[in-house]
Amino acid sequence: MKINNIKQLIAVAAIGLLTACGSPAPDAVLLQPGVSRELAQYRKEHFGDVRYHLFFSIPESREEAVTGKAEIVLSLREKQPLIIDFRGEPAQVASVLLNGKQTPYTVKDEHIVIEAGEVAAGENRVAIEFTANDQSLNRRDEFLYTLLVPDRARTLFPCFDQPDMKSLFTLSLEVPAAWQAVANGAVEQVDSMTIAGRRRILFRETEPLSTYLFSFVAGKLTRETFSRDGRHISIYHRETDPKKAAQCPEIASEVFDALEWQENYTGIPYPFAKYDLIILPGFQFGGMEHTGATLYTDGRMFLNENPTLNERLSRSALIAHETSHMWFGDFVTMEWFNDVWTKEVFANYYASQMVEPLFPDVNHSLNFMLDYIPGAYSEDRTAGANPVKQDLANMCDAGLMYGNIIYDKSPVVMAMLIRMMGKDAFRKGIQEYLKTYAYGNATWDGLISILDNYTDRDLKAWSHVWINEKGMPEIRSEVKGDSLIVTQSDPCGRGLRWPQVVTYAVITDSRTDRVSVSLGSDGNVSKTLVPALDAGPQKNSPDQSVVYTAGSVWVPNADGTGYGFFRVGEKELDGLMSVLKTHPDEVLRGSLLITLYENLLNQTIPAGRYMDAMLDYLPGEKNSLLFSAALGYIGNCQRLYPSAPEKLEQVLWQIVTTAEQPQYRLQAFRQYRSIARSPEAVARLYALWQDRKAPAGCSLSENDYIGLSYRLALLMPKKADEVVATQQSRITNPDRKRQYAFISPSVSPRKEVRDSVFASLLVAENRRVEPWASAALANLNSPLRQQEAVAYIRPALEAMQEIQRTGDIFFPRNWASALLGGHTSAEARKEVDDFFAAHPDYPVLLANKIRQQADHLYRLHD
Repeated sequence: MKINNIKQLIAVAAIGLLTACGSPAPDAVLLQPGVSRELAQYRKEHFGDVRYHLFFSIPESREEAVTGKAEIVLSLREKQPLIIDFRGEPAQVASVLLNGKQTPYTVKDEHIVIEAGEVAAGENRVAIEFTANDQSLNRRDEFLYTLLVPDRARTLFPCFDQPDMKSLFTLSLEVPAAWQAVANGAVEQVDSMTIAGRRRILFRETEPLSTYLFSFVAGKLTRETFSRDGRHISIYHRETDPKKAAQCPEIASEVFDALEWQENYTGIPYPFAKYDLIILPGFQFGGMEHTGATLYTDGRMFLNENPTLNERLSRSALIAHETSHMWFGDFVTMEWFNDVWTKEVFANYYASQMVEPLFPDVNHSLNFMLDYIPGAYSEDRTAGANPVKQDLANMCDAGLMYGNIIYDKSPVVMAMLIRMMGKDAFRKGIQEYLKTYAYGNATWDGLISILDNYTDRDLKAWSHVWINEKGMPEIRSEVKGDSLIVTQSDPCGRGLRWPQVVTYAVITDSRTDRVSVSLGSDGNVSKTLVPALDAGPQKNSPDQSVVYTAGSVWVPNADGTGYGFFRVGEKELDGLMSVLKTHPDEVLRGSLLITLYENLLNQTIPAGRYMDAMLDYLPGEKNSLLFSAALGYIGNCQRLYPSAPEKLEQVLWQIVTTAEQPQYRLQAFRQYRSIARSPEAVARLYALWQDRKAPAGCSLSENDYIGLSYRLALLMPKKADEVVATQQSRITNPDRKRQYAFISPSVSPRKEVRDSVFASLLVAENRRVEPWASAALANLNSPLRQQEAVAYIRPALEAMQEIQRTGDIFFPRNWASALLGGHTSAEARKEVDDFFAAHPDYPVLLANKIRQQADHLYRLHD
């Protein structure tokens, strides 16, 4: 093990002392909040054969505490302190029995510690009665669900909260008689209790699971069961809209398809007893891959009556993603959360492959690029960029591993790896990997060692720059004489070389030729022979009659497989926009859209010219994926570089009212709603909302009207109360009514109300439903109110460490995004600067989340 600092050195020495002496004081294991890497390694080496028998008593009222009992069975190599993770107050531990007898214990630094003299070598049984924390129970009025990723299991029950101590779980729940319950294991037995209105449900023992995958859901739920070829799936939900609930058969069908795809690809049958799924309102992730009790958010699963292609693709990809996790993450799990990306990369990459047969008319190369490249760039271009594989000293920081780098950059990198190896060789390596680590834990290095046997390429050297280093290259190109000269440089000044093949398209009149350039193997400059400009036919020309002239357009990254900032200039804009409007290659156009937007952000292209060119292009785009991407870029340009809205409003409304495709009308309307500022546009939106009469061919959902009501309340303060009250009365679903009641005060025209909402969000209890809290914070910091909202920035940043401690994995990022995304002023940037100046030693992982979301402020005011 590499020793990086004094603290590690002390920890290693302490563990060595513990092993040698057998019974030192518990503090010798470097007890500290969370689960340190050293403690995790020690327990993995010395504790084994762990099994959990868990019981929870769940009251109907969420004001009453959930109590429980955990019996932990394990074997110890020798007599030594028994350190069990539990994040709670000492008073929450009611009793501890060791091997059937009361035993002394201490609760310290998020651990229950039993001294070495009390334990036995060999098998031990620890029975702990406790009161659970509500943090990971996600309690609502009529249901609750556990969400324990990555290190929240210890907030719910005493355990060994590290991913490499896989264990068997049995569970018993006592719930209100009117409630249903779902868990990892199948239901074994249901008993009515003598106490009126209660029943007990016993679930069968699970396969080996990491603690973060343990889960149960209980509450008033509707259950529907579907079957195919002897396999059964139950879907649990709370949806009251019959048109949305009617989508359950389609959802089940896509789950069946995904299971069959992975079984065929991996050669391994579904490795768990069952696949049930629960669709929940206000769930804070898209989904979570608990075996036997996979959770999904209703907003992604139950689509509106006329969903866009993007919404349909998104749902299918989400189902494929969570289903892929059954093999990649659940069956084979990372050893430590610094490698969490190794489960997310497979889930996202394979999801992109699994949706292909479901959408035969979609250009899936284009969809892959648009799904992952922009998201990866959004973090990799910032001062908060991080490597794919990060350092993690303690599980308490594991949630900060998550972000667009692991979800979006890693699939792009994986695609590069597969192109290097070949699909067949890669598949064989993956099948070996799964069989080698079945029901166990693996590392990226272990996977690379296996894949190395299937290729003659140096994968370890390739992996270093793409996996272990942050950021991306800046790539420039120019034609000199008979050569295309492509240069990549490291913006961070490390002199890194990113090995990759970059394709350029040279377009002359109606002809397109491709030039591939290999970068990074021998240096950061590559020269490739091409026909000379203005030199007439060349012997190396693919067609002796072709002449490349000064009017030829060179398009970088024409196939969309390269990764980096491809710099172009204003003088090239007209030619590139002409290609964007007319070229038949959809992938080339998509890559060009991304390149132009990145250059807008890097200010090599003036915002005014960019906006004019994009508005000229947008109405003629016939590919729905490209249309959607361009629409998003136009909206971002208006947000970051505001201009008079009339022309943009006019173009968008024309699409809303005249586009041939209904989804174009709907998407344009949503963008129109978000940018509308002129009196004419505001009046139009108000009349539309008031009458609930959308333009012909533009079908609006309840969510569309809800979003419109928030926007109108911001735009029309004198009518805000009326709009909110009317919209509240229109909502019938009880979960959505509660959601609207929570969020709507954030658009109040009264500053004292908004200040009260902000103050309430600083209290952890009021952030329990994280999507609602994020939506409210974003409304408070709307671009329409950013001048007043600057005062929220500093206190909200000061709360970030508590946000991390009390929230789930995506919440720190979402909090920072909701806080900063609507701001563009120099005053807002100063608030961020002042915050970091006041906290020079701020935790790096958390600081990165802030810097990623503040990136636009630094670009605007550099």
